[in-house]
Amino acid sequence: MPMQNIAICGSMTFIEQMRALCNELEAKGHRVFLPQDDEFDYQMRNAEAQIARKQKYIDDHLTKIRMSDAVLIANYDKHGVAGYIGPNTLMEMAFAYALGKEIWLLHAPGAQACQVEVLGLQPTVLEGFLQHLPNK
Repeated sequence: MPMQNIAICGSMTFIEQMRALCNELEAKGHRVFLPQDDEFDYQMRNAEAQIARKQKYIDDHLTKIRMSDAVLIANYDKHGVAGYIGPNTLMEMAFAYALGKEIWLLHAPGAQACQVEVLGLQPTVLEGFLQHLPNK
């Protein structure tokens, strides 16, 4: 596969796994964008500060998606849901879809509220292996 710009998306619960994916992709010659690691203490801030901080994180990551050729969704199991995709990740997937970017899911999405919407974005499911990335 030729070098690509890839934005990794997923629940921040999975940031360590996303870093490992980043390292693996960079070792293959890709340029990788990770979401900003959120060390903001939302419990210690008022609602206005929380919203402003979240907006900045969203804007920053959407810019990274815009600069990418594809998005890789790091969707591991969470809350008893296989291949969990949360609201921010679904939003990022829809943004990538609207821009015509390739969407790769690390795992098939399990039964969850947004499962049909996720599949409607026509992602490529990698079955847990980066070796299954499409060769383009």
